[in-house]
Amino acid sequence: MPTDNPISGLALSGSTANHLMLNSGTKEKQMESIIDPTSQKEAARSQLDDLGPEWKQRAAEELNEKPNSVADDIETFRNMVVAERNLHVRTDDAFLLRFLRARKFNCSKAFHMLQRYYVMKLRCPELFRVPRPSEKSHILEMQVQNMLDERDSFGRRVYIFRVEKCDATAVSIEDIFRTNVLALEHVVQEPETQIAGLTVIVDMNGFGLQHAKFLSPYYARRTVEVIQETFPLRFKGFHVINQPFYFDAVFAVLKPFLKDKIRRRIYLHGRDITSLHAFIKPEILPAEYGGQQPSFDNKKWRLALLAKEDEFVELETYGYKIDETPDLGNTTPQ
Repeated sequence: MPTDNPISGLALSGSTANHLMLNSGTKEKQMESIIDPTSQKEAARSQLDDLGPEWKQRAAEELNEKPNSVADDIETFRNMVVAERNLHVRTDDAFLLRFLRARKFNCSKAFHMLQRYYVMKLRCPELFRVPRPSEKSHILEMQVQNMLDERDSFGRRVYIFRVEKCDATAVSIEDIFRTNVLALEHVVQEPETQIAGLTVIVDMNGFGLQHAKFLSPYYARRTVEVIQETFPLRFKGFHVINQPFYFDAVFAVLKPFLKDKIRRRIYLHGRDITSLHAFIKPEILPAEYGGQQPSFDNKKWRLALLAKEDEFVELETYGYKIDETPDLGNTTPQ
């Protein structure tokens, strides 16, 4: 099993040096993106113009995204990224904004998150490399996961994970983990979701011994890494339903790694669906959860993932060179 510290050491599995090496001239190409500050500021304003006035106001109030300074903040962040040795990444506004929003426009914290994001891809490719949706169609067709069409009352997207539909004898932990990462990479492209965040429903119905491996300390830590430190998305709530009576013992595996802020966002509803409705209105939920929408069906979401397959492939062309990554220290949650 891989070591618990995701930062120290670079012993990799499932990847090759060629996959992660920079193309020649990469830094020169990246530098081209900051040669013309005026055009960059205009591009940043265009990104903001795509948002409605309510979203702009919310971004300003909650994320410190000020229209008069956002272009300068992006420029500052871009310069930090371009100056990073041996790192080949996108430097367009849309990509950089997701990290800035996740860290409330603190450029230093956003840069640290971006470093972790790519170090984790290098250190744990079996978990963090984004798969082609077509390669994981057999998992997606199990109807384990779905991103609901409608947003909740706070404008957040809602992601459902159903344990009962997850055949742990037919799929690996790594496959499930990576399809969840795929879901996050898809939804984080939405500026509104970058601002409002994501709410997760975990349906524990059918949880058995075959699923216990999904909550080993190693994979529990990696899950927490995604939520707290690595992925540029605001995780605003985790609603666990239909959990077995012994779930407290299972949950104890996660607790040591969770920050207080995340702990306060975890809600255990048991089989009380009305308790869930106090947070997520029935109007947007599938019928299985006392909702007013048709029964759970992720076909529309699956097709949306497949339609963006080329973009997911491109994502994995970026990253650190295999022979040098930043020394971030041991920042594994304790």
